[in-house]
Amino acid sequence: MKIITIQDVTRELHNAFNLLNNEFFNGELPMPAITIQSSGHKRNSMGWCTIRPVWGNKTGSQKMYEINLSAEFLDLDFFETMDTLLHEMVHLYHLIKGIKDTSRNGTYHNKHFKQKVLEIGFEYEEEKPHPIHGWTYARIGQKAKDRISKLKINKDVFVISRKGSVYFKALNEGISPDEAQSVITTTRESSQRKKSSYKWICPECELIIRSTKKEVNVVCGDCNVKFEKEMDNV
Repeated sequence: MKIITIQDVTRELHNAFNLLNNEFFNGELPMPAITIQSSGHKRNSMGWCTIRPVWGNKTGSQKMYEINLSAEFLDLDFFETMDTLLHEMVHLYHLIKGIKDTSRNGTYHNKHFKQKVLEIGFEYEEEKPHPIHGWTYARIGQKAKDRISKLKINKDVFVISRKGSVYFKALNEGISPDEAQSVITTTRESSQRKKSSYKWICPECELIIRSTKKEVNVVCGDCNVKFEKEMDNV
């Protein structure tokens, strides 16, 4: 049995990004920093794309957005992973085009998002937006899956994910993998802590401040514009 490493997964995510970029975005997307991190305070978020470049070199001559795929969900299903990657690539597409595809601090996916994912080949079960998250709940349709299946993406590497000691302890006690996954999900949700601070950025000079309040109304004294909460697209 071949041991799959995180390096294998990361390498294949970069390969998938390049192939999907050419297939669905005419190669227009810049290469982001593709990371694998825990969903953490985002609870069951399967991925995110930062709203501005957050990686780069010391001189600033190289800047990259970040697309993250949550470590807990990488082994669910190959098309689930591609669904998440494409979802975040749509956000990246709109960011470089200067198109706002979310509102309400990044939680509500608007009609710009809907239009692009439909163009790619996503489908909606209901023809109405979710009251909180808008048009976020699109799923890859069969035609899009057929296009992805023809790309040279190694599906076999997407078989590991971040489980943790709770999961493996459950397995050692004779619980089935599915039941063990249920245990870790319950444990994760019960241990979530309230976020203690929030990051705010001036959209003009990019000055950063932090607050313990979830909502504030603060104006930058130099630019005379309101600070915006730092939110990731999800």
